Amino acid sequence: MKTKFAALIVEDDPVAAAELDLFLGKTNMFEKPIVYPTVMESYRHLIGQAVDILFLDLELRDFPGLELLRLLESPPPVIITSSHVELALDCFEFEVADFLSKPYSYTRLLRGIQRAIQKQPSPDILSRDLSSKKHIFLQTGRASERFELNDILYIEAYGIYVKVITKSGVVVVNQMLSSIEKDLPPTSFLRVHRSFMINLEHLNRIEPNDLWINSFQIPIGLSHKDKVRQTLKNNGILD
Repeated sequence: MKTKFAALIVEDDPVAAAELDLFLGKTNMFEKPIVYPTVMESYRHLIGQAVDILFLDLELRDFPGLELLRLLESPPPVIITSSHVELALDCFEFEVADFLSKPYSYTRLLRGIQRAIQKQPSPDILSRDLSSKKHIFLQTGRASERFELNDILYIEAYGIYVKVITKSGVVVVNQMLSSIEKDLPPTSFLRVHRSFMINLEHLNRIEPNDLWINSFQIPIGLSHKDKVRQTLKNNGILD
């Protein structure tokens, strides 16, 4: 049974990285964290190994830190560590757990860690069989509306909301695409782009850079191409 959290620190300032490492050790809640100074090194690590919490600086050696979140299909809970407080609003568009303005105190870090832990999937969510789901309830204004999964053609990010395109029309839902994705069966629904998720049951044409759902043309994101192709192979759709 896992007793400590795995953390990844993405920070190109050795002093800041060492201080965060020291703070995490002081909590006695974490394994020895992995530290990378660039987006691409961190990305290669994350596509091959899961972490529980990602600590992310915004100014790195190769790319801005938020580029890492754009590359990741389903990032772990994220705590931003930055002196650029003017970028905080941009960060929360990615549903980060917290934003720590440098320099931050140990107690402020603990609050951020608690928020990140609360974003971890609970055991009952991890254990439930999503493949048996036939419908889902989504927030539409102040109400929750039932959607039959087979009626959903695709889902598209729409600012801080999403558009659910069904056989009968379009419904705007006030939830983020990433949160909806967690409640959909991965055997039927596939994230093919940062802004699009499709229902494979309605896939009727495959092109190098696009997929067709009925008469709708859906782009395949560059960072999603390998996973899309592998998923289509696993489902027997591609040879």
